[in-house]
Amino acid sequence: MTEQHLPWYRLAGRGPVGFDKYARVNFIPDPSFPGQSTSNVEFDQGGISELAQIGVALETLSRYTTTPDKCYFALWDGWDSITISSWPNFKIPNRDYWLFRGTLADYQDWNSDDSERWPYGDSPDPAFIWPADESWCITNDVDPHFATVGASIRAIDEILADPRIETVLDDPDIEPPYWT
Repeated sequence: MTEQHLPWYRLAGRGPVGFDKYARVNFIPDPSFPGQSTSNVEFDQGGISELAQIGVALETLSRYTTTPDKCYFALWDGWDSITISSWPNFKIPNRDYWLFRGTLADYQDWNSDDSERWPYGDSPDPAFIWPADESWCITNDVDPHFATVGASIRAIDEILADPRIETVLDDPDIEPPYWT
């Protein structure tokens, strides 16, 4: 990713700036009021997984890159469920990531039960996904209830219109609502 001069929590939680438009893929709905706690709300868990929701967004984004066969996946190294002894990494303050390179199609095997494809243990979703041409980026930090997508206007409009996932328009200059 192009160097960003942002506070670490902004970059890790909301992603890089500089794209034409942004959307949030909400894994659960936004809170109704500031300070609302997730422990006081029952969520319908019948929807598709977070991994599958990101996959839906990637279906659209695959048409908006010239490098679908050269993509990057960054995985936060703070998960206890993963065992990686030595791997390329990059750091931002307060967050370290393992950096994987592959094709966009590799995402479907991200947390595969096949130990030959994914030999590192039970893996959460990547924290960042972006193609080599940097035409878009998905940011999915451990803390928020959403992933942020930065891309072209057309790509974001298509993601916002997809009925399979809950999405909302996002403005990188305005903090979204957070659950407590």
